Amino acid sequence: MNLDELTQKKEGLYFEAKSASKSVPADFWETYSSFANTFGGTVVFGMTEDDNRELIVTGVEDPEQTVKTLWDNLNSPRFVNVNILKNDDIRIEEINGKNVIVITVPPADRQFRPIYIRNNINSGTFKRNHEGDYHCRMSEIKEMIRDSETNSQDTEPVESLNLDCLNKDTISRYLNSLKARKMNHPWTEESLENFLSLSGSARQINGVSHPTLSGLLMFGNVACIRSALPGYFLDYRETVAGERYTYRLHSNSGEWSGNIFDFVSEVMNRINIRLGVPFELDGFSNKGESETFKAVREAILNALIHADYHMSRGIVIELRPECIRISNPGTMRVRIDDALKGGYSDPRNVTLMSLAMSVGWVERIGSGIYTIEKALKDDRISSFTIDEQTDPSSVNVEIGISLKGTGKHSNKARDANKLRILQMIAENPSISQETMGMELSVSLKTVGTLLKELKEDGVLIREGKTKGGRWIIVDKDSNRNQ
Repeated sequence: MNLDELTQKKEGLYFEAKSASKSVPADFWETYSSFANTFGGTVVFGMTEDDNRELIVTGVEDPEQTVKTLWDNLNSPRFVNVNILKNDDIRIEEINGKNVIVITVPPADRQFRPIYIRNNINSGTFKRNHEGDYHCRMSEIKEMIRDSETNSQDTEPVESLNLDCLNKDTISRYLNSLKARKMNHPWTEESLENFLSLSGSARQINGVSHPTLSGLLMFGNVACIRSALPGYFLDYRETVAGERYTYRLHSNSGEWSGNIFDFVSEVMNRINIRLGVPFELDGFSNKGESETFKAVREAILNALIHADYHMSRGIVIELRPECIRISNPGTMRVRIDDALKGGYSDPRNVTLMSLAMSVGWVERIGSGIYTIEKALKDDRISSFTIDEQTDPSSVNVEIGISLKGTGKHSNKARDANKLRILQMIAENPSISQETMGMELSVSLKTVGTLLKELKEDGVLIREGKTKGGRWIIVDKDSNRNQ
């Protein structure tokens, strides 16, 4: 920020002016704490606002002494718990013949938060909101303390629960997806308990296995998840006009497991159809995934992997004709500028990310925001915005898209239904045509036609009789059957 810009500033989220003509003002420390715990900002000693909110230069009488006092106090626990300023963050400038002190307070790294003053974390922790410094609530302080820890939030075992809280059908679907992606993956050959242990989904305490938070989130039944994380909530809506939604899937309905794996599977299948993804089979996966679909999937997985599930807000996904909106609780742990470059990753839930990567939901570490930004540059999406809110803490993403025709007889919807059939067969090779029809909301005749086309394409074969037989997906590349 140059001097011309400085004189044009007004007090707000990132800027504060203080008279401070003779000494460091007592209320500077509240602003220091609030800027450090939020997005950072600039404080200027020797300026003040008049009644019209215009900045007036009043000057600092002895700037060198004031700067010395400031550094002394910054390094005294009596004033602040951590000094995050470097030498060039404090400088003396001259404006209109008067000396001012410009202090740049960066946002504190999560390891140092909360930044608090007067040696009191409860009453001395502040955040910035609009143009004011406000006391943090205890829930906000706990949020910062959780984020300051080295260990991932999702690795701890939930000792009050046992493995009965995990949904075995969900685990079976996950392992089938894993096997379809990589036939000889070692996890697919293990016992249930060994798989959960190897994947970080369970840990033993005194010889008894308990689900970890990641295992509970990915595979648990919603009642068990909410017993450990009362604020847990997943919500997907499709909206066509105004605020009226035509379809909704949420974790509290009691009609399904309510866990992350089943949520993502259903949501991405619906979005797949709504976007009209072209059909080009490569083994079990769809090679024809569009960059738009990948960008949307990355945004959704980003929200789920980086969410703070200890908070009282849930994850909300809203699909509209012109955009998709995604919101998750918690702040970003990587600065937005770094996230846009790609390669930077600091997930709250490391094991959850590992589980997602294993089934191909996430392409690589640190790729989420970068993939979305690349889709924007390549004109695969029409717009992309991301912002953080602090009260309550949340990250909000909006991606501009264009939904394709999704009539049941359109070619793209037909191809998407074929892909969904293959996914269902991979999860359950003995699945009936009636179940396929209910899942796709199409008639038995349509299911039969789609199965016939898949067999004619050499993608699918039937083994055994109508009752008691099974479907086999053909891997053309390696001549192996699944």
